Amino acid sequence: MAKKLRIIPLGGLGEIGKNMTVLEYGRNMIVIDCGVMFPDSDMYGIDLVLPQFDYIVQNQANLRGLVLTHGHLDHIGGLPYLLQQVKTSIYGTELTLGMVKRQLEEAGVLKNAQLEVVSSKESFQLGPFKISLFPVAHSIPGSVGLVIDTPVGAVVHTGDYKLDETPAGGQTTDLDRLRRLTPNGVLAMLADSTNADKPGRTPTEQIVAAELHRLFAEATEGRIIIATFASLLARVQEIVNLAEKHGRKIALTGRSLEENVALARELGYLKIPEHMLVSIDARVPDHKLLILSTGSQGEPRSALNRMAQGEHRQIQVKTGDTIIISGGTIPGNEEEVGRMLNRLFERGANVIYGKLATIHVSGHGSRDDMQAMIQTVQPTYMIPVHGETRHLYLHARLAQSIGVAADNVFILNNGDVWATDGENAWRDRPIAAQDVYVDGGLIGEASRIVMQDRQRLSQDGFIVAFIPVNAKNKLVGEPKIVSRGFVPANANPDLWQAAREEIQQQFRHGRNVAQDNIRETLQNFFYRETQSRPVVLPSIIRVGA
Repeated sequence: MAKKLRIIPLGGLGEIGKNMTVLEYGRNMIVIDCGVMFPDSDMYGIDLVLPQFDYIVQNQANLRGLVLTHGHLDHIGGLPYLLQQVKTSIYGTELTLGMVKRQLEEAGVLKNAQLEVVSSKESFQLGPFKISLFPVAHSIPGSVGLVIDTPVGAVVHTGDYKLDETPAGGQTTDLDRLRRLTPNGVLAMLADSTNADKPGRTPTEQIVAAELHRLFAEATEGRIIIATFASLLARVQEIVNLAEKHGRKIALTGRSLEENVALARELGYLKIPEHMLVSIDARVPDHKLLILSTGSQGEPRSALNRMAQGEHRQIQVKTGDTIIISGGTIPGNEEEVGRMLNRLFERGANVIYGKLATIHVSGHGSRDDMQAMIQTVQPTYMIPVHGETRHLYLHARLAQSIGVAADNVFILNNGDVWATDGENAWRDRPIAAQDVYVDGGLIGEASRIVMQDRQRLSQDGFIVAFIPVNAKNKLVGEPKIVSRGFVPANANPDLWQAAREEIQQQFRHGRNVAQDNIRETLQNFFYRETQSRPVVLPSIIRVGA
């Protein structure tokens, strides 16, 4: 039987984040990207969300290498966790691997990785897969798309891209190289779907530069504080250039930003004159200082949020400061960002954010960019990736509208297996690809049931019922009920007396008095009486011999 190519997304489909895809041919496997996703607001206590690595761990003898498209955390942030279980070679451009190396060193797993720096126009072989890189314009330097030549045909993985002809970092998406790399056509394309609901072309980064220039010119009295993503290094370079034009020194605050700037300067991706950088507590007149900060998403411990709360040790926001939020709000972060903006306004600052000025443009292509990519590649099969469900469907419809056969467009879920022999394509049996939650030092311990319990705790609170019984499983004494986040014990004594009687009645009538049955009895009682569903934790206490 002829061997088949299998493409298996482990993350990034139906969601924004934790991008990870497996390509498999015979006993050979490569992985593209290994990202994390930041938790939704209802993921209480969760720090990060990872892809499920089980399939890779179980088949690591077949793993020929891992290829990275760029250095954003939704593409590289899962590596410290994967490399606790797997040893492999990792291929990426210089900046991408510089960021990876720092993460792996901090996690103590660098010994499990062989880092292989490749240029954005290089080709290399991993088993039966020939991987050829092509540069793409994105919001971080060193971003690439991939052409993967397999025994059954070429696969294009676009990575994150847009068709910006005047990008801040100077690197455009090289469609000419992409065409040259695919002289025999393209079997399948995995294409970034993030902005499939945005018409037209994604605006050029130069619009942001022009708007920032205007804002700098208007801010003549006080400090300028700009918050942006720590990895948005192309934007950082634009800000540096403007600060130099307007005669301002630059101070950095936020560990991730400081580390990324240091690395990018060391590798030559960022050019900041030495005389422009000052420490955060340097004595510089307000009208001569620009502060670059983390915190555009309202993260609780970020530098800008600490300023908003009045908790930053070195920076107190005051009247006359101009604060610019130069980063689009990630879906799910709107509430946190809104609260932070309100506090900054209360402190007297002139706060400029997305609804007031064009101070951020996306690093992802919009519908016209996507159409141009599809027309350039002309794939036989199209697999939209990197996007929420609506983005995948809209991207699929766009592909069909410009000539890709409807039967050749596959909308997949994480864990689905797309297979082809080069002539036909079909879905194989799916594999497990659940979310894996990182909760402090615990990885994968918080299950969906735990998350449901936390959600219920946040909404309805919990109740602990202490039930004293003797050796014969008979009730001795009155049950004691403690409540937290529900109706206080002194607020409705009749309710609590009735709850105790429910427990007593269960023992009196000789019903099953196992903890699960008592829990169910109390849950039904409280819902019947209050229409709320607190988490009920019965605790049977043995009394006497």
